[in-house]
Amino acid sequence: MQFRRNNRRSPSVDIVPLVDIMTFLIVFFILFTSFKTTPTGLQLNLPKAVTAARYPSSQIVVTIDRTGRIYFNGSRTTIPELRESIRARLSRDAEQPVVIRADRQVLYGDIVAVMDAARSVGASRIALAAERRELR
Repeated sequence: MQFRRNNRRSPSVDIVPLVDIMTFLIVFFILFTSFKTTPTGLQLNLPKAVTAARYPSSQIVVTIDRTGRIYFNGSRTTIPELRESIRARLSRDAEQPVVIRADRQVLYGDIVAVMDAARSVGASRIALAAERRELR
């Protein structure tokens, strides 16, 4: 008795298109996730941070209270006056950091306005003050 031999090939999966698609996806994600970075120059410190650092005493301190009022050297000021005050201090030492001490409830826009004022007169080192907290 002779059996009939099956001449069919066993099914196979062609993986070349799959490899092409996977390579494309890897390149796509590498390229587009590298562009999702924080804007340059914005160093944000939350009101409480484990990594809070001390700045030297020769710093320019700008305070913003919870209602958005701006203070420089303990006296209330406006954005145009703040620009002139910071410019005068930077003329003596251009490397002085500008430290913004903002209440936790201050609007983000108020902080950005102060940062813009400082940058517009040449401040290159701007930081947000934070209270040091212990790591839990």
